[in-house]
Amino acid sequence: MAANTPEAMRALMAPQSVAVVGATERADASSSFVMRNLMRFGYQGQIIPIHPKAETVFGYKAISSLSALDDAPDVAVIGINADKVIGTLEEAGRTGVKAAVVLASGFAELDEAGRERQRQLIDIAERYGMAICGPNCLGLFNLGTGAALYSSSLSTNLEKGRLAILSHSGASAIALGNTGRFGLSHIVSSGNSAATDIPDYLDFLATDEATSAIGIVIEAIREPEKLARAMERMHAAGKPVIALRAGRSARGAQATAAHTGSLAGSNEAYRSFFKRVGIIEVPDMDGFMETATLCLSLGRRPTKPGVAIVGVSGGGVAHVSDIADEAGLTLPDLQPETTAKIKTLLPPFATPQNPLDTTGVVFANGDIYRDVLHTLADDPSIGMIVAAQDAPAGLDDFCAAEYLGIAEAVSAYAATGKAPVIFMSNLSSGHHRAVEQKLPNVPVLRGTKSTLAAIAGLVAQSNTVSWPGKTAMERKTLSAGALTEREAKTLLASEGLPVPKERLVTSADTAAKAAKTLGFPVAMKIESPDILHKTEAGGVKLGIASEAEAHAAFDTIMASARAYAPDADLRGVSVQEMVMGGVEALVGIVRHEPFGLGLVVGIGGVLVELMKDGAFDLLPIDLARAEAMISETRLASLLEGYRGAPKADRRALAELLVKLSEFADRYGDDIEAIDLNPVAVLPEGKGVRVLDALIIPRKRD
Repeated sequence: MAANTPEAMRALMAPQSVAVVGATERADASSSFVMRNLMRFGYQGQIIPIHPKAETVFGYKAISSLSALDDAPDVAVIGINADKVIGTLEEAGRTGVKAAVVLASGFAELDEAGRERQRQLIDIAERYGMAICGPNCLGLFNLGTGAALYSSSLSTNLEKGRLAILSHSGASAIALGNTGRFGLSHIVSSGNSAATDIPDYLDFLATDEATSAIGIVIEAIREPEKLARAMERMHAAGKPVIALRAGRSARGAQATAAHTGSLAGSNEAYRSFFKRVGIIEVPDMDGFMETATLCLSLGRRPTKPGVAIVGVSGGGVAHVSDIADEAGLTLPDLQPETTAKIKTLLPPFATPQNPLDTTGVVFANGDIYRDVLHTLADDPSIGMIVAAQDAPAGLDDFCAAEYLGIAEAVSAYAATGKAPVIFMSNLSSGHHRAVEQKLPNVPVLRGTKSTLAAIAGLVAQSNTVSWPGKTAMERKTLSAGALTEREAKTLLASEGLPVPKERLVTSADTAAKAAKTLGFPVAMKIESPDILHKTEAGGVKLGIASEAEAHAAFDTIMASARAYAPDADLRGVSVQEMVMGGVEALVGIVRHEPFGLGLVVGIGGVLVELMKDGAFDLLPIDLARAEAMISETRLASLLEGYRGAPKADRRALAELLVKLSEFADRYGDDIEAIDLNPVAVLPEGKGVRVLDALIIPRKRD
């Protein structure tokens, strides 16, 4: 029987009866916290303490065991040591309990014995169809019903609201839940999330009438397909999801033999996945707060990406504009009719532009500020307006009163239903309370960087899921063993990727003949599956212009390679057509579990490590995404013809990216990484050539 069914999730998230296993009045016990929280928050469902000897716990009649109950409770909160959990869960399953909260640590986060314990927990959940929060968690709290199944102190200042917080981390759940910036529908500290994870909670919340937005603090994604499907339901329900990912800096990308791996770490893979499924990623807790506040208080999403910034100080709006540029917000130029109208509203010395300094005239007449907002909203390029107005919290009431007219003007404009407006303080401490009170219908955000990042995330968020993107092609397998560069290029050529002509030779005489046949100049490279970076081994000679040079180069390359790697399998030298000119690009594939393969493109050649220029996306990609990836790199400027160079064949490079994506789709089960470096992007109309190729097979356990 499948776990996490709607019935099981309802029993976990909105229980009508709660059994607390190990219930005690001992103040430091986790089960004691749960009992006291249920009482403090007025839970109206049935509370059943489970204790083998006690007659009562906190005045509630205690029952000796779950098996002794006449009717199974919706959820069992298990507040006992880890070594006793599995037996109790088995008993709960036999009794008909549909959900459990396992508070104890000592599972997969600990050691092999703990990992085995967690495997048993998952097996029980699947056999009995149980939803299980935890193990190694603080539990959960439904603020609407008072079901506080939480093994830590909960503040009575928590307000009911419409944001649900789902967190692998208990401390993060507590911190974000108590900011005082928004009300909550649920808090879930899911710990190891062994049987019930973020996608299962999202499925429940998609139809929960008390919830309109969800914030998740996530340490890892185990099942991207399941999370993608959950996001489809969230989009259908019109509920945005915000994600703060913990552990982004843990060692960075692992060392790899491919240059591609140094340009695309796990952060890029997560970022790509979040973008594909429409999750708004935030960098820190401040970003979480502002993005959550925006999602909860914004009445309607902007229909256009353009943002207008308006303030009362030239220096102030310039500062905001600088941060907006860093955040990736588009600040479009205003249309002539817009600037003409603004000229009629503001003094002659004001400059009608975006960002807009209204000057101090609006302090005396708030109607001017309101009319400016209407004018900006009528501009066809503007989808959202940011009213950047500081009114520091430390002002006295007399000084704060100067800003009330502006706040009232913004509120009056917002009531008209035109392009949404945000009221922003550059200070993370926020606005004076009297100013905020004038803006009941406007999102009021704090901190320039966090606010603009929140807006950028919302504007860029997709309302659709594009994962996995398209049906996999017919699968093919790689031959066993490492591939030489020539073998890799031969395989790529068989799948339609453009490579130069080349021949493998095993003597100096045949090298000279092959070079003459291919036509000078030629390149010569060592052929060995054991030497990945041939230049370091002295295994590459370029620009060979005669038979004599080819003859001598063969001997030099073989000798250098043997000295570099005495035990290497040297199979000869590859004589290759020399492709002259063009822009050097790197194109590669790298694996990042659990998402699979992703593609990188950027500046190639010997500058790869120095420039560290790359755009990354998970596979598969189409031509439109390939073009967009190129635009995200500094390579794009080189392709346009840098400093008088001819314009390169960018379209052919984009087509190569798609072909490599399709290649990886066919052979992906056997690929760990691919480096195509350099790829020569020839002048426009001349195409591209893969000059060097490294295919690293996937290691199997």
